[in-house]
Amino acid sequence: MRRNNKGVRFMMKQSCFLLCLIVFSASVCAEQTDSCAGLEGAGLGQCRSNQQTLRQQERLEQQLQQQQERQNQLDKQQQEVQKQLESMRLQNESLRKQLERETANLPARSVATGSTDAAKSQDLKSWKAENTWYGSDYGRTQFATRYITQLHKERPELAGRELLDAVSTKVNETFAAKH
Repeated sequence: MRRNNKGVRFMMKQSCFLLCLIVFSASVCAEQTDSCAGLEGAGLGQCRSNQQTLRQQERLEQQLQQQQERQNQLDKQQQEVQKQLESMRLQNESLRKQLERETANLPARSVATGSTDAAKSQDLKSWKAENTWYGSDYGRTQFATRYITQLHKERPELAGRELLDAVSTKVNETFAAKH
């Protein structure tokens, strides 16, 4: 029994010591956080005003930093979009050149129709003027390039303006259904 009393007393002493330590620490922290504690009157008012101004400046700096981070994210996104646009522009250019090569390499029907290379070139120019989507709309241009290859295999007798008109008809039908 005596032994239990000693243990209880020891625990009580420790508890009292810890309580005192906690109270002392809290009072020290309270004094440290209030730098205006020793001032009075106008000096105290000025000190409190300065503290409030400092806190406002810190909040503004945090907001500015957050805005800068958001701006950096937007800049990165804009760079990615610019890269994608440039890639798409290069693909359109490549597809346009490919279609021009494929159109130029189609079998000539000059004997049957009397068409010449100059007439084919004029046909292509006028067709492009009528089909402004060609070269500027990636999806339609890509579809037209693939379809002209397919159409040439299926109907090799088609050439020149007749072939180009068949391509634009198919493109318009296909893309009208999607919109």
